[in-house]
Amino acid sequence: MANLAAKKCVPCEGGTRPLETEKVQEYLKEVEGWEVQDQKLIKKTFKFKTFRESIDFVNQVANLAEEEGHHPDIHIRYNRVTFELTTHAIKGLSENDFIMASKIDLLYRWEEKVEKVIVKKLFSIKFLIAVIVFL
Repeated sequence: MANLAAKKCVPCEGGTRPLETEKVQEYLKEVEGWEVQDQKLIKKTFKFKTFRESIDFVNQVANLAEEEGHHPDIHIRYNRVTFELTTHAIKGLSENDFIMASKIDLLYRWEEKVEKVIVKKLFSIKFLIAVIVFL
């Protein structure tokens, strides 16, 4: 299957049918940790250290959703954010839901990598300052 994150969401045409169960299962293999509910939506919960980090991530996903023209339902509980994706126009799942899930995952992994680099750099700077002060 093609890289879902590289695809762009497209508006569903009238008469488009929701994905069949087999196709949903195929797409689920491409988006780690997402769960299907009643063959109508997929959802995933992301955990953060603080409420501020949760809100920052929600805002980034909101920008992504505007770019893609496909908007998740978002549930925020302090340091946990759950995204639910469905294609309301067809009352079920479409490829767009899995494209957005893939892009949300990519954004989350990017955030984790950036955080690790920043923490590592800050530790190095603090260590260097401690050495200089000690000398």
